[in-house]
Amino acid sequence: MLIYFLKKIIAYPKITLIGTLAFCIILSFFSLKLQIDASADSLLLEDDKDLKIFREISKDYKSDDFLIIAFKPKDLDPFSKQSLEKLKKIHKDLENSYNVERVLSIINAPLLQSNDQADLKELIKNIPNITFKDINLSKAKNEILNSPFYKNNIISKDGTTTALIIYLNPDLKLNQLLDQKYKANQLQKEKYQNQIQEHQNSQKIITKKSLDQIKHIMQNYQKNGDELYISGISLIAEDMISYIKDDLLIYGFALILLLSLALYYFFRSLRFVFLPLFICFISLSSASGVFALLGFKITVISSNYVALILIITLSVVIHLITHFIECSNKFPHAKIQNVILATLLAKAKPSFYAILTTMIGFLSLVFSNIEPIIKLGIMMSIGISLSLVLSYLFLGSILVLLKPKNYSKKEFKFNFLNFCAKSSLNHRKLIYTLTFLASIFALAGISFLRVENSFVNYFKDGSEIKKGLLLIDTKLGGTLPLDIIIKFKDNSKFQNNDNLDSFENEFEALSNEKTYWFNAKKIRIVKKIHQYLENKPYIGSVLSLNSLLTLGKNINDGKDLDDFALAFLNENLPNDFKKDLLSPFVNIDKNELRFTMRIVDSDPNLRRNEFLKELNKELNDLLKNDDVSVQIAGVMVLYNNMLQSLFSSQFNTLIFVILVIFILFILIFKDLKFSIIALVVNIIPISVVFALMGILNIPLDMMSITIAAISMGIGVDDAIHYIYRFKQTIKNKNIKEAILNTHNSIGSALYYTSISIILGFSVMMSSNFIPTIYFGALTIFVMILLLLGSLFLLPSLLITFKKNQ
Repeated sequence: MLIYFLKKIIAYPKITLIGTLAFCIILSFFSLKLQIDASADSLLLEDDKDLKIFREISKDYKSDDFLIIAFKPKDLDPFSKQSLEKLKKIHKDLENSYNVERVLSIINAPLLQSNDQADLKELIKNIPNITFKDINLSKAKNEILNSPFYKNNIISKDGTTTALIIYLNPDLKLNQLLDQKYKANQLQKEKYQNQIQEHQNSQKIITKKSLDQIKHIMQNYQKNGDELYISGISLIAEDMISYIKDDLLIYGFALILLLSLALYYFFRSLRFVFLPLFICFISLSSASGVFALLGFKITVISSNYVALILIITLSVVIHLITHFIECSNKFPHAKIQNVILATLLAKAKPSFYAILTTMIGFLSLVFSNIEPIIKLGIMMSIGISLSLVLSYLFLGSILVLLKPKNYSKKEFKFNFLNFCAKSSLNHRKLIYTLTFLASIFALAGISFLRVENSFVNYFKDGSEIKKGLLLIDTKLGGTLPLDIIIKFKDNSKFQNNDNLDSFENEFEALSNEKTYWFNAKKIRIVKKIHQYLENKPYIGSVLSLNSLLTLGKNINDGKDLDDFALAFLNENLPNDFKKDLLSPFVNIDKNELRFTMRIVDSDPNLRRNEFLKELNKELNDLLKNDDVSVQIAGVMVLYNNMLQSLFSSQFNTLIFVILVIFILFILIFKDLKFSIIALVVNIIPISVVFALMGILNIPLDMMSITIAAISMGIGVDDAIHYIYRFKQTIKNKNIKEAILNTHNSIGSALYYTSISIILGFSVMMSSNFIPTIYFGALTIFVMILLLLGSLFLLPSLLITFKKNQ
C-alpha cells in the first residue's frame, strides 16, 4: 500500500505538488483567524474546586476589575504642592477615561480626622478629602499615612510612593455567563463557553482601548524625573498578548536566518536550503489553520508551537535529504525516480516511528491537568503528524521536478563521528564511568527540585511590567491577592420560643435584623484574626472590618466602636464610602466576614504551599472555640494549586512516556535488550537536566514541566534511527565495521538534526517571558546530552550487548 502510494506521488509530481499546495494554502488562510489568549484563566486548573470558591466569593463581594498606577515623584513627597497638583490632573484625566468607573487616590480619599467636625453623624454627611478648602494638610497627610485603609494600599509605609486605583466598569454579562455555565449540564456548557468566548473577544477591544488611553495619560505626566508604573490583571493580560506576538515574530525570522545558515553549511546546496524551509513553513501555516478551525487559542505556553513544529519538521526533512544524498552518491547513474523511491521507503518506518514517539511525548501532556499545557500537547501531536505527511508529499514531488545534480559532502563531520565511534569501541569503561557519575548526580540533584516560583519573576528585569509589579509588591502591600472567609454558624436566626415572654421575643427578633447583625463576639473575632494576619510574615496589606473599627476608634476619641455604632455606619454611610469601607468585608446575608490581603510575591523566602498550610492550621487553632468555619481562597491559592500540580503532572507525564515508548521500542526492535538500551540512553540525559535545575535552584514551572515529555519524544528519534540502521548493518559486517558504518551514515543525520534543534530552541532565549527562556536553554542542554548519548553511550551499550551474546 505504501509503495503504491509513493509510486503515485513520484509518477505524478505536478498533480501532487499543485494539489498539496492548494490544500495547504486553503488551510493557511484560516491561520489568520488564530487567536491569542493571555487571560488569567489560561494559567488555572479548570477543574480546581478552589476556582469555583474563588468565583463565588468574587460574585458575593462584587470584586472589581482594577488597575493600579504607582506614582513616585522626583522629590519623594507625594504631599508636596507640586506633586498634589500633578496628582489632581492625573486623577481627573483617569476619571474621564474610557471604561473607567471611578478612581481612588490620596486626592479623593475620605478623611475623617483632618477637620474640626467632631460629630460623626454630621461628618459622614459631607466627608472631606485632601482637596477641601478648609482641610488641614498636615493632619490629612498624617491620617493618610496611618489610615488602616490607605497605608500599604494607596500610600507606601515610607510615604514616598502613592497609588491611584482605577476601577473599571464591571463586566456583568461575563459574570452572568460564567454563572450559567457552572450551573449547566455538560451539553449546555459548550454553548455557554462559545458565548463566553464571543463576549471576551468583544471585551478585549474595550479593554485595549481603555488601556491605551490610560497609558497615553501616563506618558503625558512621566517627565521631570517623576516615575509612573502601572499594573493589574487586565494590563498583564494585554502585555502578555504583545509579548506572545513579539515572540512569534522573532521565532519566525530568527529561525529562517539560523536554519538557512545551518542548512547551507550542512548541504552546500541552495535547493536544500529553500526546499526544507519551504516544507517547514508550509507545514507550520497549515497546522496553524487546523488549530484555528479546531478553536484552539495561542497562550504563553503554546506560543512555542511555532519553533517546535519548525524544528521537528526540519528534523524529518534532514533525515530524508541526508539519505537521498547518500543514495545519489552511492548510485550516481540511477534514475532520480528510483533514488527518491528508495529514500522514501528506507526512511518510512524510522520516520513514522520517530514521529509516533514524539507524538506520544506531546500527548502525555494531557495528564498535566493544566489547560494550556494539554492544548499544547494536542496541537503538537496534530502539527507534527501533518508535517510528516507534507514532508513526504512535497519531497517526493519536488525532487522529481528538480534537475538532477551531483551533491558534495561536507567532510568535517566525519572526523567527529569517527572519534565518537572509536571512543565507543576503545574507551567504553570511561564512557560507563562518566555515565555512572551522571546517574549519581541525577539522583542527588533531583531531590532539590522544587516548584516554588514568583509570578513577578516570570518577566525580564528592566521590563515595564516587572518594574510596576515589583514597586507595588515591595512598596504598596504586595501583589498576590488572598482572601479568608470566616463563616458563622447559622444559629442566630430567630425562632419563636414559648418560654420567652412577648418582650423577649420581640427583642430577639429585633437583634436578628441586618441592622443589628454586628455584636461583641464578631468584633472580638475580627480583631483577633486581623492582628494575627498583620503579624504574619509575607503578608503586606490586610483589610477587614477591623480596618473600619480602627478608623472609628481614631475618630471616636480613642474609644472602640460598639455594635450599635457599627449598625449606624451600616445604615448611614454614603454608598460610595460603604462600597470601600464596609461591603467588601461583611456579608450579612451569608453570615460571614471577609479578610482581604496581598502577599509579597517577590520575597525569595516565601514558600507558598507551606505558607498556606500553616495559615490554615493556625487560623483553625486560633478559632477552635469560636464556632466558625475558615475558608482560604483567592488568586494565590489558585496559583499555588497550579504550581503543586506540576509535580504530580511531571511524574504522570514521564511515567506515561516511558511506558508507552518502551512498549513501542519492543514492537519496533522486537528485542527486549535493544528496547532497554534505547530507553536508558534517553532517561539519563533528561534526569541530569532536572538534577541541574535542582542544584541551580531553577524552579519547575508551567514551561519546564514539558521538557521531559518533549525531550523524550524528540530524543528517542535518534535512538530509533541509530538502532534501526545498526540492525541492518550488523547482518553483513562485524561489530566494529557496523558501528563505524552506522556512525558515518545515520550519525551525520543525527548530527544535522541535533544542531538544527539546538538552533531552533536557541531562539526561545530571546523571549520576554522568563519560563520560555529557561525552557529554551534547558532543552538545548538536554538535546546536547541526548546527542552525546546517541553517539557515545548507545554504541557502547550495543557493543557490550553484542559481545555478551
